[in-house]
Amino acid sequence: MFKICSIGCGNMARSGHGPAFKKYAETYPDTQLAACCDLKIENAESFKEQFGFKKSYTDYKLMLNEIKPDAVCLISPVDKTVDIATQILEMGYPLILEKPPGRNKKEVKKLISAAKESGVTVRVAFNRRYTPLLAALKEFTKNEVVRNITYQMYRKDRRDDDFSTTTIHAIDAVKFIADCDYKTVDFTYQQIDGENKNVANIYLNGIFESGAIAQLSLVAMGGTVAERISVNTDVASYFVELPFWSNPDSPGKLTRLVGNNVTDTIYGDSLIDSTEMFLESGFYQENRDFFEAVRSGDYTEDVSSGLQSVEIADCIRKRKIKYKK
Repeated sequence: MFKICSIGCGNMARSGHGPAFKKYAETYPDTQLAACCDLKIENAESFKEQFGFKKSYTDYKLMLNEIKPDAVCLISPVDKTVDIATQILEMGYPLILEKPPGRNKKEVKKLISAAKESGVTVRVAFNRRYTPLLAALKEFTKNEVVRNITYQMYRKDRRDDDFSTTTIHAIDAVKFIADCDYKTVDFTYQQIDGENKNVANIYLNGIFESGAIAQLSLVAMGGTVAERISVNTDVASYFVELPFWSNPDSPGKLTRLVGNNVTDTIYGDSLIDSTEMFLESGFYQENRDFFEAVRSGDYTEDVSSGLQSVEIADCIRKRKIKYKK
């Protein structure tokens, strides 16, 4: 029996990861959703009942020591992530953790070190990497030269003190599409009249080591919730409308054009068996990929792949105007 434990039973766990765990257990009958944990017992109990876990806890160390799972999922606030994740790895359990893997370079380096010392499978849940439409885009562009990327992230009335933990999605997704590291990034901040100093729209101009150019609009105070991408290669132009949170773009669309001709149009619901958010936004795919890696003995860590994304997001947190690798 392949036993899974999950830590953190808040909104993100319920909307994205919980349904993914349930579907995985239904698809692979040798899977047991063994236990879940949250500081609030009522959250853990309701999560257990909603998604089919066997037991609930408020102490994750006690849970792991009693259950001895094959895989652990951590969905915690970013200020708690590194400490909890490091302790889980020191106990020797394979781990997938919700992004970001830390608030800064120092925290992520600590986690990378713990991951390597543990010798177990470790993944970071950057779900955009697993979104079916972005996977299709990557398949198209794998033999093409990416020249420029635009990424427009819109949110409505987001007054978070730290919007960087959301913007990291776009930062990492663009790096994923470019398939190489940022070389430099310039930042512009648009303060919003009448709002506190932490509320701003953020604009990035990036140059990749490949020579590709990226422009990111990370709009906290927009008029809707959407994420749209355009990519130009040496062969074609691509336009992607990402689906998530039942936004108007759901189920999403990818359009490929060569010259004035539309060569391909792919709708998101053609790639999955339903338009539930946890499927169309990649949560099921990332968790399934992790579980299958653990089963196969793929003892690799991909925390390192998120390090630069964290560094750039930390620049936003600190309101820096320039990043250089």
